[in-house]
Amino acid sequence: MSSVALNYIVSLLTRREYSEFELRNKMQEKGFPEEQIENALVYCQQKNWQNDKRFAETYIQARSQRGYGINRIRQELRQLKGVSNEVIDEALWEISIDWQSLALTVLRKKFPNYTEKQSPKMKQKIWHYMLSHGFYSEDFADFLGSTTSEEDF
Repeated sequence: MSSVALNYIVSLLTRREYSEFELRNKMQEKGFPEEQIENALVYCQQKNWQNDKRFAETYIQARSQRGYGINRIRQELRQLKGVSNEVIDEALWEISIDWQSLALTVLRKKFPNYTEKQSPKMKQKIWHYMLSHGFYSEDFADFLGSTTSEEDF
């Protein structure tokens, strides 16, 4: 195993958690051969310096604190961070986040008048914002002031 490759991974991991996918990409960009990348990653995983489940848990906590819902976080972990669905599901199971409460907090912050009767245009804006931030409609629809349903859009 190359000590240069291992030192590079360790220097990255001392700053923050990374997924295996992210580390692999960073090492490929630096021009490390595949064999060195694989050996260094396996070594770090055996020492538990790199762990995708731990990374996913940290990422879920950080993104939920920034006001993002489960759908958006799940998509980011899969597509941007290369974490498998099984690992994501396991991490979500371990972390207890009240997604409906989080949706209400985001709704209150972004739309302080959400409990009042809204115009159709404003309803659409609220729905679009909440859905694009990864919340299920069930998480926030009951909080809106008027009878809002998905058929309105």
